[in-house]
Amino acid sequence: MGKRIEIKNWKLAFAENAEVVKKEIYPSTPDEVKAFGLKVINATVPGNYEIDFMREGLLPDVYMGANSVKTQALENLHLYYFTEFDYHREEGFDGYLVFNGIDTVAEIMLDGDEAAFVENCFHAHEISLSGVKDGRHTLLVHIIPSAIYARAFDLPATAFGLKYQNDSIMLRKPQSMFGWDIMPRIVSGGLWKQVEIKYLPKSRIKDPFTITNNLWDNKAELYTSLKIETEEDFITDFTIEMQGKCGNSTFNRTFKPYSANVRLYNIVEDPKLWYPKNYGEQNLYDITIKLLFKGRAVDEYSYRIGIRQVKLSRTSRAGDDGDFCFIINGKRIFALGTNWVPCDALPSRHDDYTLRNIKLADDAGCNMIRCWGGNVYPSELLYDYCDEHGIMIWQDFALACGHYPDDDRLNALVREEVKRIVIEKRNHPALVVWAGDNECDSFVSRGYDGKRDTSDPLKMLDPNLNKLTRDIILREVREHDISRPYLPSSPYIDETTFLFGNPAEDHLWGPRDFFKGKYYGTAKCHFASEIGYHGCPSPKSLEKFIPEESMPKEKIEEIYSNADWLVHAAGMETETEDNPYAYRLPLMVSQVDRIFGSHADNISDYARQSQISQAEAKKFFIEMFRAQKPQKTGILWWNIVDGWPQISDAVVDWYGTKKLAYSFIKRSQAPFLIACAEPDKDGLLPLFATNDGLKDVSVKYKVTNLADGKLLAEGELKMNIGDNEVIARLPQVKGGFYLIEWTGSENGSNHFVVDIGSGIELETYLGYLEKAGYLEAFEGF
Repeated sequence: MGKRIEIKNWKLAFAENAEVVKKEIYPSTPDEVKAFGLKVINATVPGNYEIDFMREGLLPDVYMGANSVKTQALENLHLYYFTEFDYHREEGFDGYLVFNGIDTVAEIMLDGDEAAFVENCFHAHEISLSGVKDGRHTLLVHIIPSAIYARAFDLPATAFGLKYQNDSIMLRKPQSMFGWDIMPRIVSGGLWKQVEIKYLPKSRIKDPFTITNNLWDNKAELYTSLKIETEEDFITDFTIEMQGKCGNSTFNRTFKPYSANVRLYNIVEDPKLWYPKNYGEQNLYDITIKLLFKGRAVDEYSYRIGIRQVKLSRTSRAGDDGDFCFIINGKRIFALGTNWVPCDALPSRHDDYTLRNIKLADDAGCNMIRCWGGNVYPSELLYDYCDEHGIMIWQDFALACGHYPDDDRLNALVREEVKRIVIEKRNHPALVVWAGDNECDSFVSRGYDGKRDTSDPLKMLDPNLNKLTRDIILREVREHDISRPYLPSSPYIDETTFLFGNPAEDHLWGPRDFFKGKYYGTAKCHFASEIGYHGCPSPKSLEKFIPEESMPKEKIEEIYSNADWLVHAAGMETETEDNPYAYRLPLMVSQVDRIFGSHADNISDYARQSQISQAEAKKFFIEMFRAQKPQKTGILWWNIVDGWPQISDAVVDWYGTKKLAYSFIKRSQAPFLIACAEPDKDGLLPLFATNDGLKDVSVKYKVTNLADGKLLAEGELKMNIGDNEVIARLPQVKGGFYLIEWTGSENGSNHFVVDIGSGIELETYLGYLEKAGYLEAFEGF
């Protein structure tokens, strides 16, 4: 119960830091803003100030060419958002002023008085309106420039981030905003989520949380915790009514509380369970909890749950007896999925693309996404979709690639953030694991020089001394969510892994060389939570963000030092000198050369070559892991969609245009698959079939070499759910392009290029794709 009223009609003024200091521009009301004579424009709320600047002509399109670099000259801006609103108290309700997202450090002035000081972008901030009178009120939000604010704090000698990140690790702001190999440096600011007045009943239900405490053959025991917030004298004057419904499965409970903190138990007969995609149905229960005071309804709270239990079977190290496998309701799950990165460089626009992007991941056959720690936390749009479609969520907390300082201020900020995020997300059945950070264990254990020397652990920093992930976050997760596992880091380097290496779950980047090289082929981990390969966007997409004059005229190598290409491959610098990400452009070319022997110099053919290189690589990674089940347990490739127009590992560009890899991945991630593994000791190619679907499969299959039209194998196959077996062994025919087809209870096809790394001609490869019916998968050419 209760209601929300959006606060609108925002204005935005701004001033450079030097001017603010010199003129002491510290307004507390909208009138004072105007008195300083600052430029005032209409503000987009929810929004980021760059959106308004582009509309007003103060910034060019920051996604075109090298224009994003121009935002770096605005990192010293103080932002003043202001408006007026009407507030009226309502009988039986408490009023709150709610800022759902402020980016990032801000003073909030209500009627000229400071109502709050905030410094966390990742969660909402609420201000009680209990003492505020009815009528018209002024509101001013002064957002302090992040780069200026960060100077107030000393970074300890042992703390560090990436080249562009040292400010970010002292702030609770998305690290990707400061520049990453996948995102531009746009250190934004603004009111990036809605601002509203929220009315809550004076007696109300707070933070209900339902978990599956026990599962039996035909019963489920549910445990629900909640709190009653009230000013009434006696809790015993209240009654709680709880109902749950999923189709024809229902449960009901009436409860008389004796304390404000309530624990409810329900037994559900013949429960409808929630399973991830490929392993069962996504049954969701609609839960309604009513709070009655002396028989009169005073509040009602509704949410959804899935009846399921999740466990993580994990060992410290990979090996024959090692494991890293998610188990849902007793079933071992093979994870096929992708990494979820920012949907846009400006977080206020993320949900413009959230549903598009997750539908693409769903269509590509993903049953898991990993929400990467350099991002903001995704909205309920993403979580609800994943609940409904069986896509498991791995959620990093918003820490990435660095050694964070261990101080009381940062610890307190992270502690409050984790508590709020856990409470917000914990009822979602799709959420199967919390991870403390992205790669911080790896970065810390490598030390300053980025190299790991396990022969002398004393030369390394021990990530197990990380207070944030081993104490602060752990305690908050343990306090507020006991329904899913917690990993301190990804990859998690515990005491054993720190000394001996080979984590069971790992990020497979390595030298980024030939995808069938030693690094990838001998990877020991059971679960790869990151692995990727470059693919050039289509020519039609490139034309949208690379100016015509920057397109290569004679040689592709012209892009290596071109500012427009560099910015869209590295995000923040227009020069190659001392640019840690400038390697990405020549890397993409070298990967093409490794497949084709050389590269085309016209952009259309080059883009096709690059997309073929990427598609074959990601196909190989996925099929390599599936062929090695049950020793391998999951692979999350990098990544489904770009967060802005760029040169990257994504298989769909920011505009929504699919690269060739998308169709290859979709076939490789089908629940039932027949594919070729790498040659065995006898030089033969194992043809394996795997069934991760919900039904037994019966098919006829054949393998044809499109290079000469010869039939290499055919047969009939019956596979039970979960089976994984070699069904034939094929000869390696030099220059062979094998088309694998099957019909029956499942229909599909796949392919295998015998000597993909020996210099196949582009036209030859395209001819085979056409014969296979795959050529139309190229988009934007």
